[in-house]
Amino acid sequence: MRTVALLLALASSAFAFSVSEPNNSTGWTTSGPNVVAWTSVATDPANFTIVLNNQNIFPQTTQVLAALVDASLGKITVNPPSGGWKSGPGFRVNLVKDAQDLNSILAQSDMFTISTSTSSTFSTATGTGTVSAGSGSGTLTVPPSGTTGSAGSSGNTGNTGSTDTTGALNPTGSDTSTTPNGASASMGMQAGLFAGVALLGAFLA
Repeated sequence: MRTVALLLALASSAFAFSVSEPNNSTGWTTSGPNVVAWTSVATDPANFTIVLNNQNIFPQTTQVLAALVDASLGKITVNPPSGGWKSGPGFRVNLVKDAQDLNSILAQSDMFTISTSTSSTFSTATGTGTVSAGSGSGTLTVPPSGTTGSAGSSGNTGNTGSTDTTGALNPTGSDTSTTPNGASASMGMQAGLFAGVALLGAFLA
């Protein structure tokens, strides 16, 4: 174990890369992407590969998180590996030469913990809903056009016209009411009476 630590220290000392995040204070969470931050100098390689490592669990974990990272960026966000982040202590982030040589460590982070996130993220699908007004069934019944209406107690019939959605008669409807037959009979009787009076006057004269 001491030999491995010594080799890691010698490998890291050959370069000026230094991992500032994650560390034993901040750590990572199992929710969403996490940040890797580092410092470098001009003599460092132009790019590297980021590896997540945990030698304290069984089986040991070594996962490539990002390859050919531009060293001049100083910070990137890494997405979860396939299967998501595994929670627990004892993790480290290694900056290695490339994905084919994971043992050529340029820098190594402090040991940190990946904590289980207490927040949950979810999405809802917006669909097409039915909007109802009031507490009724929400169905509007429209009377058919051309409904025949009555003209009240006057006895007139035949007033026809279209109705609007409230059931009221359309003002443009025509009125085809006729004079009652009783009025015609009264006028005939008056004409006969006048004719009789005229005849009587002529006889007396």
